[in-house]
Amino acid sequence: MTSHELPELLQRAMAFILVGIGIGLAVMHALLVAMAAQRSTLTPRKQVAAAASVGAYLTAWLALAITFGDPRNFPLDRESLRLPISVVVGFGPMIAGIVSLFLVKSLRHINAAMPTTWLIWAQAYRVAGFIFLYPYLYYGIVPAGFAIPAAVGDFLVGIWTPLVALAVARRRRQAVMWATAWNLFGILDLLAAPVAAFLSRASVISLYPLTLVPLFVGPPMGILAHVYSIRNLRVAASAVPSGDSSTSLEGPGPLKRALGPA
Repeated sequence: MTSHELPELLQRAMAFILVGIGIGLAVMHALLVAMAAQRSTLTPRKQVAAAASVGAYLTAWLALAITFGDPRNFPLDRESLRLPISVVVGFGPMIAGIVSLFLVKSLRHINAAMPTTWLIWAQAYRVAGFIFLYPYLYYGIVPAGFAIPAAVGDFLVGIWTPLVALAVARRRRQAVMWATAWNLFGILDLLAAPVAAFLSRASVISLYPLTLVPLFVGPPMGILAHVYSIRNLRVAASAVPSGDSSTSLEGPGPLKRALGPA
């Protein structure tokens, strides 16, 4: 082992954690879509089709990220191609998902029917950004110029998740405004991370399993969820009569009941 390699056991642990987060995100968002579809006015057939389509889309995206992310699975004669391919694999599906929100009517219905806290709670996994500090910075795998801003930004977003979600669920004063600001901060953090990686020359796209962060679990899925959350908050806020503080922004859906009373 050199000074720039993780111990074998820790390397396997990171692979387990990052792949596990990726699978968890794909399953969670597919389930959220399925539950929100049941709350919408879509026909049962369209509900099933929407949930199945989102699940298949996320599964295919994650499979591509795992395949292209490991240089042993996807060797290249010209390593200079890895960056543009990674951008396509990571941000192509993300952009398609954002565009679909505004072009696909069933997705708009499902997004509007989703309780406002669901997509906020979905960002709690961001506290896992601590891995940039340990083990990757600790073992000299990535430079501090990338690890510190990426870890701190993600950790702040993750640690504020329950506070923002509870404020929205309890209809605290200006909760929607603060939740929107939190979403915007999360997007800025996820956009700053690739910039920091480029400026510090952190070769994240060549370090499996860390490559799953730029290809799926990090900026792509995070930004996608933030955009969907902002639109969801705006629709919910516009549906609540102004000055009616007794009206909740969300209905008592299955996830809400599972979390208990707000």
